[in-house]
Amino acid sequence: NVNIICVTRDNGTEKWILSIKDELEAKAFQRMLSVYVSMVMLRSIEAEVLQDGIKELWQITSEQISPSEKWKLTNFDRKFRCSGFGRKSYAEKNDVLEEIINAIISQRKIEITHHARDRKKPTTHIIHPYTLLLHRDSLYIHAFTEGHRQVRTFSVDRILSVKKKNERFRYPDRFDPDKLTDGSFGIFEARDGKPFNVAVLFNESLREYITSRNWHPKQRFTKINDRYFRMDAVITNTYEFIPWVLQFGSDAMVLEPDFVRKAIQKELQKNLANYDKMN
Repeated sequence: NVNIICVTRDNGTEKWILSIKDELEAKAFQRMLSVYVSMVMLRSIEAEVLQDGIKELWQITSEQISPSEKWKLTNFDRKFRCSGFGRKSYAEKNDVLEEIINAIISQRKIEITHHARDRKKPTTHIIHPYTLLLHRDSLYIHAFTEGHRQVRTFSVDRILSVKKKNERFRYPDRFDPDKLTDGSFGIFEARDGKPFNVAVLFNESLREYITSRNWHPKQRFTKINDRYFRMDAVITNTYEFIPWVLQFGSDAMVLEPDFVRKAIQKELQKNLANYDKMN
């Protein structure tokens, strides 16, 4: 909190004065920095409906800076950046996103046409959208589906269309999106999945990168020797775990369980077969 008014006494006389100007300016710039970083991050996914609001907030916040300090805003776009490497564009999903966001805020049911990756044809669902989630530069929604009578996670990328329903839903008091994915490595929950421990042996060269990031709520690291360290976690599915391990190539090896080791071996054999076909 910033104390805008300070009370002082001079020869028995009480005086009310404004707080130090520099402190107020510093707080204003701190707010601006927060808004700008949010704007840069949202720009990286190219979602117009999300960017418009944050741009307006930036404009309001920047007007709080005194004219004599405006020069500090110069080159903000170069002082703070997001590389956008591998970013995903949601420009073509703007209408879908706008309907989803409006439905979340107004707690209104919507009908979506969704084409799941593992299905040949799109399916239609009436859902209660609870949460919009940004995960690894992609957008998802956690929503209660009336057909399945449970909360499921849908990729916004794979939602083909959205229709409004003239019916509201009650947001559950006990719904916690964090608990929804307890035990998952990523965001995809395993319905009725039994927890199991996974152990990965990493090359020491990856220690700083791996141990400084939060991959799983219950991750554990153990030093093996000067060349290797081990990571353990209890998970319920391998949807995101296997692709995650594979990205580290020969610097990572799954130690347990055996069925995950075999799944990775099978994936590597497929990759090798693809290259053999090109020879």
